[in-house]
Amino acid sequence: MPKITSVEPQKKNPRRFNVFLDGLFAFGADEDLIVNYRLIPGKIIEQKDLEKLLFESEVGKLMERMYGLFSMRARSEKEVRNYLRNLSFKRKIKDKEEISQLVIDLLVERLKQKGMINDLEFAKAWVEGRRKSKQKGVRALEMELFQKGINREIIEEVVSHQPSAVSEEELAKLALEKKMRSWKNLEGWELKKKATEFLLRKGFDYSVVKTVVENILKTG
Repeated sequence: MPKITSVEPQKKNPRRFNVFLDGLFAFGADEDLIVNYRLIPGKIIEQKDLEKLLFESEVGKLMERMYGLFSMRARSEKEVRNYLRNLSFKRKIKDKEEISQLVIDLLVERLKQKGMINDLEFAKAWVEGRRKSKQKGVRALEMELFQKGINREIIEEVVSHQPSAVSEEELAKLALEKKMRSWKNLEGWELKKKATEFLLRKGFDYSVVKTVVENILKTG
């Protein structure tokens, strides 16, 4: 169990204190929390008490911020952790109370319990939305999910179980037909090169790109 190694008044607000466990900053606390839980150096903190302290000191307040964040769109676990780390960094450069790793871990666990963080459901919704709105190919979707911190097992499961209502070729054709309007002055090799590069950037396999480009050029 962790032990309080230091309790230090904050520079900008001496009525709040930084509590360190085993030498690492754990959470900020007001005077009432310090007194009620008798938070003094040398005290051993039991796990059940630690969760209460973290929730009362920071997690409860951050939950309100999370509700606002998730009201805009769903987030992956990595996105939430990055958001909290960035928020903590902004506080640090303003010489304000930072967010400890203990608080971040507990907050993420609470969000999982509430079903707000679920990387599998996030990945399914992300793929469905991006295919509809951006006509993205499988390769591009895999890269986007990887950047969102989704593990490879989930990525493979989601991508391989995509509904077959719209094939990769149909999706690539839709994407290219939209773009062709802006290339009406191009023809021949130059048009083929532009179309091929465009679809490859969209994340479609070369075999799909080759077939779609050749078919569109034939009919065009």
